[in-house]
Amino acid sequence: MARPKKFHEKRVTTAVRLPEGLHYRLHEAADERDVSVNLLVTRAVSDYLERLRPVDEVLEPNRVA
Repeated sequence: MARPKKFHEKRVTTAVRLPEGLHYRLHEAADERDVSVNLLVTRAVSDYLERLRPVDEVLEPNRVA
């Protein structure tokens, strides 16, 4: 029997290259919290994007896009 879907949005698979030390720390943090690495990465990226300033606030005023 398959697990019930917990997400309303379609999921995509992606690959990210991480420094070895960061990769190790990520897995260690997931193990300590008894959660998946995927969950930690998804939450971290979501949190980062929520706090990210809009690009028009960080571009120089005279910069031509």
